[in-house]
Amino acid sequence: MKRPRVARGPKSLVLFDNKGGVGKTTLTFNLAHMFARLGRRVALMDLDPQCNLSALALPDHVLESIWDDGKPGQTVASCVEKVRIGKGELAQPVGYELADDLYLLPGDLRLSRFESRLARDWPQIMAEDNELALHAVTAFDRLAVSFGAELLLFDVGPSLGALNRAVLLASDAVVVPLAPDLFSLRGLQNVGEVLHEWREEWETARVKNLQSASRRREPPPWLPQRGMQPLGYVVQQQLTIADEPVRAYQRWLKQIPASFAEDVLQRSDPAPGSVQDDLHCLGFLRHFASLVPLAQAAHKPLFELAHADGVVGSQYQTVARATKAFEQLAEAILVKLDALGVVTAKQ
Repeated sequence: MKRPRVARGPKSLVLFDNKGGVGKTTLTFNLAHMFARLGRRVALMDLDPQCNLSALALPDHVLESIWDDGKPGQTVASCVEKVRIGKGELAQPVGYELADDLYLLPGDLRLSRFESRLARDWPQIMAEDNELALHAVTAFDRLAVSFGAELLLFDVGPSLGALNRAVLLASDAVVVPLAPDLFSLRGLQNVGEVLHEWREEWETARVKNLQSASRRREPPPWLPQRGMQPLGYVVQQQLTIADEPVRAYQRWLKQIPASFAEDVLQRSDPAPGSVQDDLHCLGFLRHFASLVPLAQAAHKPLFELAHADGVVGSQYQTVARATKAFEQLAEAILVKLDALGVVTAKQ
């Protein structure tokens, strides 16, 4: 049963990791559906040029018709196209309704063309005559605000490039999806470094631009102060034996709490010895392997699959387990997200 809605300020969230293949897009898609179930008005924005989220959410013929439509606002790329060429404002986004209170702004391969513009403009945000540069690097934040949703989820690729930096500038909070392996732990180091670096660089530019506008006695430009605060991490896609992670993964599981604290939070406090005891662990999702292909074919979240989608036998128990797991995870994220203060463009 869907819970009643309560008025709240808009907030933005991105699931971000430097390692691919950890199920980030699937997790984002399922969480968005669960957030809507829990009474939030949710907008999904596919900000990965590979468009995996759009392909997961929509049948090919629907996605093809959206791409072929050509009207501004139908995809992320079309929303920022005039900004990309430096000749106009953002187009108003037109969300595709996936479910009650859940909308998607589809991705487009053409979004990759925006990255070169963002990379070129980033060094210019510290200059005096920087209106066009600021207009580009803050485009996703302005686009998110114009969507009118209560909660925005961004789907991104694993890159540490200019495109994802612009997405993070528009993000109030960051959740890190992990697998218990060497590559995820190495990715945590990169995530921690770039979050710290991007946050400091943007704050320096923001303050400089505010001071410059004050000296000229001009209205300040759009300068988001989102924070990109790490909410925690999610360990997922585990192979299990008797409901316990296989022995080969135990060594990596034990290292996750300390690595997240040191690399992402930049804290030296003693970390718990296990993810189950770590307050920064938002959830531990086991592998729903038998449901994944059914969900992909039906373009549904795992917990909405039914007999018509091919669910049989013991898979009903897996659907029930997925429902409980994603509800608990979504509620844990919302508690931390609601506790964050939000300033979109503090002057």
